[in-house]
Amino acid sequence: TFNEEKFAKSILLFRNAPRSGEASPAQFIFNRPVRDCLPAHRRSFAPEWQKAADVLEKRARRSKELQIAHYNKHTRPLASFIIGNHVLIQHPISKLWCTPGVIVEVGHHRDYLIKTPAGRIFRRNRRFLRPRVPVFPATTPATTPATTPVQPGVIQPPQPEPTEPPVRENPAPPIQENAVPPVLRRSTRKKQPRRHFFPAEWTQ
Repeated sequence: TFNEEKFAKSILLFRNAPRSGEASPAQFIFNRPVRDCLPAHRRSFAPEWQKAADVLEKRARRSKELQIAHYNKHTRPLASFIIGNHVLIQHPISKLWCTPGVIVEVGHHRDYLIKTPAGRIFRRNRRFLRPRVPVFPATTPATTPATTPVQPGVIQPPQPEPTEPPVRENPAPPIQENAVPPVLRRSTRKKQPRRHFFPAEWTQ
């Protein structure tokens, strides 16, 4: 059966409970908490305690604002990307910028679809993307020999003919496949016979 007394007590407790970061509904209406079934000291309903609670609440709000201002002191807005931009994706565990990719789609909430060289598609927020400058292989243009422009009426001196590199007078001998290695040089010093010492001789 429905118990009206329990329901009334629960409603009273609900109206006397403070909301997240704010006062309770009873404090909004009566400017103080009301008595309920929970035990409380009689001085907890005094006006000076309510004023002290308001001061502490203002201090906490001010401290939170200072924390937010200090946290956002050195922040800056990130530039948005367009389709075709080359980016690097941050790894969620190692926090390294190691996965390259290309933007293929731009979302509505600062999210992007990135296609990697392996063909995989990732959806990442702007804070996990970094612009990347692609490096293409350098192409060397064909070099042509430098020629002196011919001026009319001026006799050009004869150009020196290219000379071949000088030939070495003592070229290195060719390596033979079945060559016999040279005999190693041995020492002519006579070897002395080994002398073994036993523990009995050490004490003499």
